[in-house]
Amino acid sequence: MTDRGPHGLFVQLEWLGLALMWVVTLLRAPVAIRTPQQRPLWLAVGLASVAMTLQLPQVSCVAMAVLDPHTVFLAKEIIGLLAATAVFEFISAIVGLRRTRLAILAAAVLTLAALVTLCVLSPPHTRHVVPSGPGQEESPDTYYWVVLLGYHLVANTACVAACWVCGRQVKNASTRAGLLLFGTGIALSAVLMALSLVHVLSRDATIPHFFPAISGAEAAFMGAGAALPLLRGPWRTARNMTVLYRLHPLWRTLVRVTPDVTLTEPRSRAVDLLSAVRHSDLRLYRRAIEIRDGLLALEDYSPEGTLARAREHVRAARVADASVEAAVTACWAGAAVANKRSGAAASGRPSGLPQSGGGDMAEELDFLLQLARFFRSPLAASFLSAEEQRPRAAPTGQAS
Repeated sequence: MTDRGPHGLFVQLEWLGLALMWVVTLLRAPVAIRTPQQRPLWLAVGLASVAMTLQLPQVSCVAMAVLDPHTVFLAKEIIGLLAATAVFEFISAIVGLRRTRLAILAAAVLTLAALVTLCVLSPPHTRHVVPSGPGQEESPDTYYWVVLLGYHLVANTACVAACWVCGRQVKNASTRAGLLLFGTGIALSAVLMALSLVHVLSRDATIPHFFPAISGAEAAFMGAGAALPLLRGPWRTARNMTVLYRLHPLWRTLVRVTPDVTLTEPRSRAVDLLSAVRHSDLRLYRRAIEIRDGLLALEDYSPEGTLARAREHVRAARVADASVEAAVTACWAGAAVANKRSGAAASGRPSGLPQSGGGDMAEELDFLLQLARFFRSPLAASFLSAEEQRPRAAPTGQAS
């Protein structure tokens, strides 16, 4: 829309932002082809990438070497309008305003028709660039720019409001962050359109020098917002792998003394993690079950009174209330593992397994992580030392 000097601010930022948007567009393509629900976002980001790329002077020069300059400039504005419409429609659908689809499309068609009409009625011109001085080439009439920029400004402002209002209400953290990032990018686009409108009316030659910086930041925020859904899977895998890494010492100890609870032999931590990458959710679910089954199998090796002594030991250590059950279970399990390893006979009157854990998988994993931490702690070690110093009672049914 404007002539950008070669020394515009932060031109590199503009290229980096556009590169991010193109990476997101290409990475989302396979998912968008398979999943109809993903296509609106992919189309919106893709059209925005094309529109912003065509605004680069270097790209425009290449296009004009092949096509008629006037056709290139008009195509840039039409694609930009379609990109704004696609983004507007996508955001409207996300926030539940599906009934506005026809109104959005109608507004886009009317704006497009008005632009073509104003372009035809304007004085002869070959470039669609707002002149900053009298010596530059003619461009479409001022009304052309007011209509084009006005549409972008209204559409972007509505999108920003929808993104920020909806973003605060969404419970899912990644979706909320994506909407807020995407909305910030659109807000920068609205700022760009507002400055462009000021430039149209004032012809201030200093204004266009700020456009690359704003455009680059806009592309970076929009690309980051659109990239978050792509990162959800890898982030979940990384989180699962972290939990598996932290649970591995506890799990390995339990399955070595209670081998019946697992179908596979315990392996090194590195091999175990590498084999879990593709199916980390399933592996984590199995790991939680195997730890629980291992604890259950140790009940017979925990003599009566062990649980009560473990609870008293933890109470004396003044462990935080939220971690008491995990600490008690860790002390109890450490003593039971030691009894099993020493070859002690099963107790006829076991103390039982502490009733703890969570109502869902997230709470259960949080509990097991605390348990794994306490299992290797000085607290559990001191309890085990105290238990080993106690005289062993003969199992029920045997002579004392």
